[in-house]
Parts: sequence; C-alpha cells; structure tokens
Amino acid sequence: MNLVGIGNRKETIKDEGIIDFDDTVVKEISQVDLDEQRRIDSIISGVYAASDKRRLTDIYTQILADENVAQILKALSMERIFQQHFPEFYVYNKYGENVFNCVQSSSYHRYDLFKHITTTIEEVGKNSLTLGEGKRKILNWTMLLHDLGKPYVKVKFEEGGESFAGHEDKSYELSIDILDRFDFNEEDKKTILTLVKYHDKYLNEGELTYANLKELALALDNSKEKFNLLIMVKDADAAAKSIEVYQKYKISRLKYIEFMDNYFEDLITVSDSGENLVVNSSGLVNEEKEEKEEEFSNIEYDSIIDGIIDRTKIEPLYQPIINVEEGKVIAYEVLSKIKASKKLDIEKLLKYAEETSQYNKVQQMLFIHGLESFAGITLRESNRVNVNINIKSYEMYVNKPRIYELMDKAKVTLEIHGYERYDLPSLQNFITEIHKKNGKVALDHFGTGIMNTNDFRMITPDSIKLDRSITTDILENEDKQKFVLDLQTMCYSKDIELIAVGVENRDVMNKLRQLGVKYMQGFYLAKPSSSIDFINEKLDSVINSEENDSIV
Repeated sequence: MNLVGIGNRKETIKDEGIIDFDDTVVKEISQVDLDEQRRIDSIISGVYAASDKRRLTDIYTQILADENVAQILKALSMERIFQQHFPEFYVYNKYGENVFNCVQSSSYHRYDLFKHITTTIEEVGKNSLTLGEGKRKILNWTMLLHDLGKPYVKVKFEEGGESFAGHEDKSYELSIDILDRFDFNEEDKKTILTLVKYHDKYLNEGELTYANLKELALALDNSKEKFNLLIMVKDADAAAKSIEVYQKYKISRLKYIEFMDNYFEDLITVSDSGENLVVNSSGLVNEEKEEKEEEFSNIEYDSIIDGIIDRTKIEPLYQPIINVEEGKVIAYEVLSKIKASKKLDIEKLLKYAEETSQYNKVQQMLFIHGLESFAGITLRESNRVNVNINIKSYEMYVNKPRIYELMDKAKVTLEIHGYERYDLPSLQNFITEIHKKNGKVALDHFGTGIMNTNDFRMITPDSIKLDRSITTDILENEDKQKFVLDLQTMCYSKDIELIAVGVENRDVMNKLRQLGVKYMQGFYLAKPSSSIDFINEKLDSVINSEENDSIV
C-alpha cells in the first residue's frame, strides 16, 4: 500500500506489520488539498534527506510549529524514518496498543492518545504573543513527548475503565533517550524533561498547596519563565481533554497564576531614606505605605515566609543605640526588612506563621541572618550587636554551637520577647546560660507585660528596652514619666542599661534625659540603614543643638 502524497519513495510500515492504521486515517490524509499534500510530501522528504542531528532537529522543530502539524505527523508516522527516530512510539503493550492507536475511553478524555498529542501541540502557547522561537520549541517538543508513556503503563479494569497512573514518569524516562538523538543544549533538554515529568502533577484543588507548587518551582530552577511554560503545558493538556476536565482545570489554573505572581514577584523594598519605616515586636521592619492595606492570601503569606526562611525576602538594617551623654554608638540593633509587593501587616504575617507552625523557624532564621550579616562587617563604631528573638524560638533552635561561634565574633545581646510566659527561676536559668557563652540578655518591650521592678531581685538581665508605647506620649503622660524614673533608678542600682526606643524628636530625647535615661534609639538619632555609617562625629550636633531638628 502506497500513501497518497508519499509517491514511490518507500513502502509504508504497515507492509511490515509494525503498525496498522485504520482506513479513516488514510482517508483523512487522502483528502488533503493537493498543494498541501505536495508540501507535506516535501517536508517528509526533507526528514529523509537530513544528514546530521542539527538539521534533523530543525526540521522536526519546524514540523511541530506548523499550522498543519496534525496532518504532517499522521503522514510522517507511517514512514520508516519516523520509526527510526521515535521507535518508542511504536512499541505495543499487552493490549495491542501503542501511541498511535491507544484508546482513552474514560470520561477524562475526548480523544484517543495520538489525536490528544497532536491537539496539545496545536494548543500550546497559542494565546501567547510574546513567545520567542526558543520557548515555542521547548513547548512543542514537550507536548510531543508528554504522554508517550501512556501505552506502557495502561491498565484496564475488569469492571470497566482504565488507568494511566505513572505515565508522566514513564514519558520522562523514554524522552531522555529520544532527546539524546537530537541536537538540544543541556538547558533546553533539562527543561523539556522537567515539563514532561510534571505536566500532569498537582491539578486537583486539594493538591494546590504552597508546598506542592513550590516543589514545581524548585524543579524548574526557581525560574518564573519556566514556571510559566509549565502552566502553558498544563493549559494545552487540559484543553485537549474532556470539557468537564477543562472547566475544573480553569479553576485550578487561577491558583497557579496566583502562586507565580507572588512567588516570583520582583518585590518592592523599603526606601533607603528610611522614611515611614516601622519596627514591630520581632525586630521586623516594613514601610508604612499610604495606600490602603490589602489582604494577603495564604499562598502570599507562605511565599513571604518561605522567602524569610531562605533569606531571599529579607534584608538586614542596622540602627545604632546611642549613649546620649557621651555622644557615641554603644551597639547596633540588627533589624530585618521584609520585602513585599504591597502593604503588609507584619503582625498578621506572624500570626499566620504561628497558626501554620512556621513561627519558630521564622524567628530563628531572622536571628541567624542578623547575626551573620553583622559578623561580616569589618568596620564599625561598636562590635556589639543586639538581635531580637522570641525566647521559646531560641531555645528550640537545635544548632546552638553556631550561635555560640557568632557570639565569639561579636558582643551579642539577645533581645528576647515572650519572656513574660516564663517563671522567674526559668528566666534566670536562661540568662545564666547565655552569660556562660559570653552573651548578654536584654528584656525587650518592657513596660507592657506583668513584670515589674520587684522581679529584678531574682533575675539579672544586662539591659532593658522600654516598649516604644512608653515613649510615644512620654511628654504628656505623668504616670509613664514616673514609671521610667523609678525603673531608671532601679537599673542604675543594679548596673542594668535602660534603653529607650522610639525617640523620634528632640523633645522626647530631652525629656528622657531629664528622667535619667542615657541610652536611646530612634529615628531622631539615626534611622535604620542597610550599611553602617560612622555617625559619632555627627551626634554632638544632634544631641546638644536646640535648633537642629535634622536626622542623621
């Protein structure tokens, strides 16, 4: 039997009993317009004539990009040369099926396998106007190979129905050998194989978790471009299945788009000027943006938290703690700048982290990141660093030697919060252990909890940091003034540093000085900065001038 349009070039594979196409396929091809038939014949002749891998790859790539790809592949699939290049397509399973005649009879599909494959090639990326030739090549070859493994793993059930479970892994395995026969660079080959492997993974609503979608992103080298290609592959695959499957997929697709837009977002960072920076109870810094606060989805929160843990969405800022009597820096507090694409309520983020059992990990990574970043700075006016951490998160951190090593490189003060939940003996045991490792302890956000000055008979912290709510209205609130005065008297008697934070203007600074406080931190004295500037020489004019309202 000679195929119309093929001429006398070679007999078809059917003559050798390798594959048997029904008359419908032959009829479809025989009805092709004569000019188109000649063009297809010329393309196939070109495949036979290709003398090297590069030329052969170019021809097949052109075929897969052709508007009439289905007809060309139907004709080409009955040629000896195609069997030589793609022998995996011709292997029969125990049901007498291969890629060309494999039946897909479940409600998930509307086409048998070969038509499904050619339809996906036609569909993939068709709505994208910005695809270059390189990406289109990757997509087309992926769709050619994505379901290749189905006949190999097909199982028919006695009660009816069928399963293709594991076909994506089998397709991946078979595609390795196929791509080696052609001229692909290693990067493109890896991308095609990864897209084949994950084309059918995580499609159901219950599977669309942040962890699962992140797995796909990692497999694609954390590349937004490659992840977008995966979405295009899933789009084409779903469009070639049943209408019901496609409608369900469109809902899942929204999750993929949401994840991609947030996970790979080029995030807005806080301006270097430090204007409108706010610091929360965990030493996290964010920009107070004027726009309306927006709600974050769980995927968005997970993306930010993941960026904290892998350190891609945090940046250290350094804010000096000033001895206003001597006019010099005594320490730097390391703050962590959170990168987010829109206005973020950090307290809500931390609440979500706690609800999803990620809070301790977040605290630990911020703490370690802060210490390591400071240890890497060689020139600074003080080698003392204050780092914030929840006391429970610190105690749960398993790699304590890593912390102790950093304590040997700098004079580390742990600014702990959450200590109010500890009984005094347990808190003192914690402080004693830190002292043994040459570290110091500061009780952060003091003045808002149940602890009072009488409790200091049993504990020996090195410093106390007033909660910023104490300094906010210190000028008008006499009760707070008395509280600070009494606390400063106690701290002086026990050689404990009392540090006032949130000092944002000269009047607040002067009032605190009148109350005996000499250690201060705030925007009026110096703003958080991504670099450590030498500011001692500037402090005298800020601290002592009655006319200078400028900020260092």
